[in-house]
Amino acid sequence: MGKICTGRRSFAAFAPHRWQAVSATLTRRIGLLLLKLVKVFMAYSKGCVLGLGVVLVGLGIITVVFFDSAINKLIYKELVIRNGTDVYKNWKHPPITPHLRMYFFNLTNEKEFLAGSKPVLQEVGPYCYREHWEKINVKFHDNGTVSYETQKFYFFEREKSIGSEDDVIVSLNIPMVAAISQWRFAARIAKLALSSMLEVLKEKPVVAHTVGELMWGYDDPLLKIAKDILPPDKRLPFDKFGFFINKNGSTDGLFNVFTGEETMKKYGIIDSFNYMKKLDYWKTKECNMLNGTDGSIFPPGVTDDTVLYMFNDNLCRSVPLTFAGDIEQYGIISKRFAPPKDVFADVDKNPNNDCFCVDGPPCLGGGLFNISACKFGSPTAISWPHFYQADQKYLDAVVGLKPDPKRHAFYMDISPRTGTPIRAEARLQINIAVASVPEIKPAAGLRDMMFPIVWFEDAVTEMPGHLVKLLQTAENVPAVTKASMTLAFFVIGGVFVVLASISILATYFNLPVPFLNLNYKSDEKSDDKVHQINPTERNASRPELTGHDNPAVADKDEA
Repeated sequence: MGKICTGRRSFAAFAPHRWQAVSATLTRRIGLLLLKLVKVFMAYSKGCVLGLGVVLVGLGIITVVFFDSAINKLIYKELVIRNGTDVYKNWKHPPITPHLRMYFFNLTNEKEFLAGSKPVLQEVGPYCYREHWEKINVKFHDNGTVSYETQKFYFFEREKSIGSEDDVIVSLNIPMVAAISQWRFAARIAKLALSSMLEVLKEKPVVAHTVGELMWGYDDPLLKIAKDILPPDKRLPFDKFGFFINKNGSTDGLFNVFTGEETMKKYGIIDSFNYMKKLDYWKTKECNMLNGTDGSIFPPGVTDDTVLYMFNDNLCRSVPLTFAGDIEQYGIISKRFAPPKDVFADVDKNPNNDCFCVDGPPCLGGGLFNISACKFGSPTAISWPHFYQADQKYLDAVVGLKPDPKRHAFYMDISPRTGTPIRAEARLQINIAVASVPEIKPAAGLRDMMFPIVWFEDAVTEMPGHLVKLLQTAENVPAVTKASMTLAFFVIGGVFVVLASISILATYFNLPVPFLNLNYKSDEKSDDKVHQINPTERNASRPELTGHDNPAVADKDEA
C-alpha cells in the first residue's frame, strides 16, 4: 500500500532513538549553559555566589519551619463558621447523602426459646433509607458560638433494600420484657399482679411486626397503661413503640458549638446541648462532660496522637476516637479513627468506665454499654454489631452471630489538615436484657441473657466532586508546594555554597579546578615561553638553506 504523506510531521514520525538523541542534545546544552553561568558568576564575585547560596539554604530552613503554620493560618481563616461564606453554606446544607441501613435479627425457634433454649437468630437486611440533613434555627452568639438543630428526613429505598417495609420480623416484645425487667426486684405480690395483667392483655414475650412498624411505631397497650402506673422518670414519652418513632423530620436536639472565630482548637466543640452544659446520668463530673463535637466536623490539625471525641445522644455520652491507620481515598491521605477496644470494657480492664456503672456493681461491661439510666429505665444495652469486641459469653448465649471487623467496626476517616470527615460508618447494635422471673407466667421460661434486636449503620461513603476538589487542594497542594520549595532552596542553595567554597579554596591554593579557578597559574615556565614566542622570531632562528651557500656543493663545482 502507498503511504499518505502530509506537510506536517506527527509526533509518531519521530522514532524512539531520535527522541533519545534530542533528549541527549538538550541535556548536553543545558549542562554547558549551567557551566557557563557558573563561570560568569565566579568571574564576578565568589562572595556573592556564596551569599546567595546561604540565603537560599536559609529560605529552605524557613520553609520547613514556618510554611505549614502560615498555610494553616490561611486555611483556618476560611474554615470559620460565619454567615454568608461557602463553608457556612456547606455546613448548614451538607452536600452529602447519608444512608441508614437497618439489619433485624429474626427469631427462628420461638417455641424452643420460650422453653429456655438459646435463640437461633437470622440477620435480615439491609433495609436502606436515604437521609437528608439540614441545620435549622441557626443563631450566632457574641461568645463565638452558634446554636442549631439538625433536622433529618428518611426516605425508604426499596431498590437498595433486601425487601419492603411490609416484611415481617419475629422478635422480642420489648415493652413487655422492659416491664418485667423493671418489676423483677419488686415484691412477690406485685410480680403476681403484673403476671395477671399480662395474661388479661394476652401479651406474649415474642411478637411479629413489620419492618415499618418496628421503625416508625405500633400501638402497644402496655405503654398506655405504663403512663398511669409508672413514676414520671420511667414513663416513655410515646403511646407507641418504634426505634425511630417521631424521628422522621425531627431533630437530635439543640446544639451550641464554637465557630472557630476565637481559636480553632475549639472548632465545632460543643458548648451546650439542650441548654445543658453537662449531663446528669452518670456518677462523676468527667463522665457527664459534653466532650468533642457532634461528629460532622472536628478541630483541624489532626495527627496520629490526637484523641477525638464525638457526643452521641443515643449513647448519652461522648465517645473517644483514637488513630487506627492512614487511608488513601479520593487522592487524599486521610486518618482513620475508631473507638478504642476497651471503650465498653469491664471496669477491671478500663477503670474509667466505673463512672458509667450507675446500678452496679456488678457492672455490665464486657463490650456492652448500659444506657438504661438515660432511656427511662428500659433494659437496653448498646454494643457493636454481632457483639464485635464483646466477651465470648454474649456470643455463646445465641446462635447465628458472626462478628466481622470489616462489616461491624465503627470508624471515621478524617482529612487531617481541615478536620473534615471524608468517610464514616457509625455502627451500633441494640440489645435487650432479658430477665428470668418465674413468678410472671407468660415469661416464666425465659432465661437471663442479652438478646440482640437490631443493628444499624449510619454511613457517609461518597463525597460530592466539588467538595473533593476543595479537600484535595487543602491537603495536597500545600504539601507538594512545601516539598518543591524545600527541595529547590536546599539543592540550588547547597550547590551554590559548595561551588563557591571550592572556588575560594581553589583560588587560595592555586588549584587547577576547571571553571572554578579562572586565575590559575602553572609552574612550568617553559611551556609559557613556548606559547609566548612570536612566529616571526621562530622563523628567523632557522638557517636558510640555499644551493649557493652549501659548502659541499661549492667544492664539487670547483673541482
